[in-house]
Formats: sequence, structure tokens, C-alpha cells
Amino acid sequence: MSLVFRFQFIYRVNMLQLQQILLVVIGLLLYLLEAETTTTIRWHSAGAPIDSPAAWLNDYLPCAHDLIVFPKYYPAVLPLPPQLSIGGFVLPREGGILLAEDATIELRAGVGLNPDCGNDKGRAYLKPPKTSKWFDPGSWSMQPDSSSSGSSSLMPELERVPCDDEHVVIPSNRGALAFDLENVQFLRLGQLILAGSSISRRYLQELLGRDLGQLLFHNAEAVFVEYYRGELCGCHKDFEKLIEPVCHNVEQQCPVPHCVAPLRPFGSCCLVCGATLTIPSEHCMEEDRKSLTSFISKTIAAEDLADELQFHVNYVGSSSQYGNHLQAIILERGSYSERSVKFMEHLSALRNQSNLLKQQSQQLMLHYAGHPYNPNVSFGSVLLILFCLVLVGFVALIMLAHFLPQHPYLNRLPQWLHDPRRWRWPHLDLRRLRRNLLFNRFDNAAQAERGRTGSAGSGVEDLAVIGYDAQSGVVRERAFNNPMFEQEQEQEQAAAASLAPSTVAQPQIQSHPIKMETGDLDLIDSVEGHELTEINLDSSEAESEIEEETKK
Repeated sequence: MSLVFRFQFIYRVNMLQLQQILLVVIGLLLYLLEAETTTTIRWHSAGAPIDSPAAWLNDYLPCAHDLIVFPKYYPAVLPLPPQLSIGGFVLPREGGILLAEDATIELRAGVGLNPDCGNDKGRAYLKPPKTSKWFDPGSWSMQPDSSSSGSSSLMPELERVPCDDEHVVIPSNRGALAFDLENVQFLRLGQLILAGSSISRRYLQELLGRDLGQLLFHNAEAVFVEYYRGELCGCHKDFEKLIEPVCHNVEQQCPVPHCVAPLRPFGSCCLVCGATLTIPSEHCMEEDRKSLTSFISKTIAAEDLADELQFHVNYVGSSSQYGNHLQAIILERGSYSERSVKFMEHLSALRNQSNLLKQQSQQLMLHYAGHPYNPNVSFGSVLLILFCLVLVGFVALIMLAHFLPQHPYLNRLPQWLHDPRRWRWPHLDLRRLRRNLLFNRFDNAAQAERGRTGSAGSGVEDLAVIGYDAQSGVVRERAFNNPMFEQEQEQEQAAAASLAPSTVAQPQIQSHPIKMETGDLDLIDSVEGHELTEINLDSSEAESEIEEETKK
């Protein structure tokens, strides 16, 4: 009987212990499951893999017989694929290669990275490695999150770099690995997975001081490593201290806001046009964040604004200066038209339908952007454009008046506008300028016609003087002497002389008198010691003198 009782007692005790063990195991599983669902993973996305043409000079992938040539200095660690067929390596003076445990390198055998090549031995040159900054949002990507509806650019810049409790994964298929820890005092993260291996905090701290760590992490002399496991409220601890290091890498890429009085949400480097909702929080409960996210999502769906608006909800806290806040950012997907502001006002009117907003109605803070406007077009720029148009039109009008003085409308302009000789600036000596209409110098046919018909009755002035030689007294009306034009004039004069009546002993051939501008041109000052007068050339007097000489 005693044996049976002892057996039953032991059995009952073991059953109680087993139940307790099962409860503990189930609790741990639930905790791990919850941790996996709430912990985000940050991936390193910068760089080009070794099997991509972007990693090689001239986009040339190496063949099985080619030598892989590194740059002379290669301040990075290059992970090699598990299977590689090459002709050999030309290693750098400084640099590193990361090989997996089961990696295989075949020399001049198998198929290389470039299968479309022959058996000729050549060289493939690697490009210099690109260093990724740890606090640069462009170096990281993350898995989709239910707290956002829209692109990742909607998230504040401080949330687009690795958070203090996130798992950071640096894969080996993204090319050379090199990170710049500039302005990083504390390297905070949840867990580091480097090339498939989990790195502990102690090993990572020791790695920063070794040669391999200096190739992986630059400027890591005074950096301290800290690991967090869901102990923070928000993304970063004391986030206000990270605004300057993070914004230093993105401030040149911020778009210009197209609104009056744009907003700067907590953790953002760029100004945005939209609306924000902020609720002070003490405990940073995950249920509150999910409740606000669900309420905003349902309201957007009820208003049928899913194609127009996007939002992001997350905690911003662990700050000794600002405290902890639950922040919601609502922006428009397209250009800003105050649709997000109107939706936030409508959301505020429906605050009683949400338990969270109803409880926090006294501490609720709403911020709105101003009216939309285009910063590239201002009142001053419009005035400048109008002034330029008026100036161009005025200059064009002066040029036309200068070269078309006979125009019935342009000749109404005051002549001092387009004639600098009438400007009363004696120190510039502008009266010495000649009014040369160069556009008329090749109009020989019109000049000949005016020579035959005469220009006394016409209101059109003669050609302006092109050149005057004060020593010889020769006046040129054309830019150069045209022999074809001179021949035509002689033939016309001979034909006119043959058709004249025989009773006339000496036919008079009237030549067109050359008249010089004396009204507009003040050549008295320009030609020193010579007086210009009107010269009439008569060909009949020259012929009579020649006949008298022959008779004698």
C-alpha cells in the first residue's frame, strides 16, 4: 500500500511540474511571437553585387580565365560568392575578402561570372568601393509596416535609419561592405546579422578596434555599442541629438514645400505640407498606436480618400527634452491642395468615436500647413519678367527705327532715341559717328533707278555716305565697286547717246548728283581742316574739254 501511495504522490507532483513547465514554455513562445511581430528588420540596400556589371569598370564581368584586379587601396571588405571560377587575383595593399565556410574557388576551370567569353586570358577591374553612411536614409530599406499607408518617403528621416531596437541585416550579396560611422557616438541596435552570422554586442565592440573592423566601419575609434530589446518608446533614445547627424545627409535632397507655413514633424528633416496630430504618451502602449492607425484608416476608407491621402503613425519619444508622443502625419499623394488639412479637421470633429482620442481630447495637439502656393513664381519674379519684356520690346523698336527711318510709323519716334549723335554728352564725342545704313549698300538696282528718274520729287532719301577720303575728295556710296554695275551704267549711257537727235552737237548726259548728308551728319567736326560741300559732277564738261584738246 505504501508503494502505491508513493507512486501516486510522485505522479501527481510530476504532473504539476509538467503543467508549470508547459505554461512557462507557452508564455515564452507567446513572448517570442509577439517580439517577432513587433520588431522590425532593417536591411542594407546600398551597393552593387559582385555579379553585377555595375561593380566593374566598363561593365565587364570576368571570365573563367580572367584575373580580378583590385584597386591599389580597397578600404572595404568584399564578400565572394560560394562558387567562383576565375584565373586569379591581384590583391590590393589594403582591403579584405570575406569567404563563406563552404566557399569554392576554381582557377581557370568551370564557368565564370561572364559565360559569353572565350579562353583568352584577360583582366577585369573592380570599381573603388562606395562607403555607406550609417545615418544616411538612402543606405537602408525596411519591410512594409501596417503603421503607414504610402511610400517610405512619408516616414520621418530619423525612422528611416536603423532604430535602437531593430534587427540590422547586412547581406553578403550587396557588394563591398564599408560603413562610415561619422557623428555616431553610440551604435545602438537590437541585433546585428553580418553576412549571415549573428554578431553579439561584445564581439562587435572588439571588432571595431581590429584591422578588419576598421575596414568595415570607418571613424569608429570612440564608438560604443549598445543593444536594446524593446526597452525604448519610439525609434531612438534622445532623438533630438540625432537630428543634426541625420539631416546633414539629406538636407540637400529635401523638396521645396509648396505651401505657406509648412510643418516639420518630430524626427523629420524636411518641411512638409499637410497636417499632424500629436498625443502625449507616458507608457507608449502598442494598443494605442494600433487603435489610432485603425481609426484613421477606417475614416479614410469611409471618405473614399485612399487614392488621395497617405498617413504614418508611430511613437516619438525616449527624450528627456520633449518626452514621449504618439504622432500621426497625414499628407497628400499628389500636389498639395489642403485636402489633408480638411481631413484632419474632419477627423478632429469625429474624436468622440475613438476611445483614445476621446480620453486624450484635452491634450490633443493639431498642426496644419498654410495655403498652397508656388515658391518659384512670386510677385517680384512676375515684375522682373514684365520688365524684361518691355525692355526687349523697346530695344527692338529702337533698332527698327534706326535701320528703317522711312517707315511711316517708326519715323514718328524722336530721332534722339536711335541716333547717338544727338545725345548731349560732349565727353563721349558721339558726334563723330556716321549714320551708315549698311543694309542698303548692295541695292545697286534701286540706286540706278533713282539716278535715271531723279529723286527730287520722291520723299525717299539717297543712300548714306559709306566712305569719304578727305585728301582725294572721293565719295563712295557703296561698300565696294561692282564692275558689273559699272558696265551696265556705261551701256545705258551709250544707248542714250545713240538715240539722241543728230542736231545736238554735244548731247548732255545727266548723271545723278551725289548728295552728302549735311543735316544729320556733322562732318565739320569729324574732318579736320577740310570743308565738305555739295559736289555736282557733269560728264558733258569733261567731254568738251577733251574735244578742244584734240582740235588743238
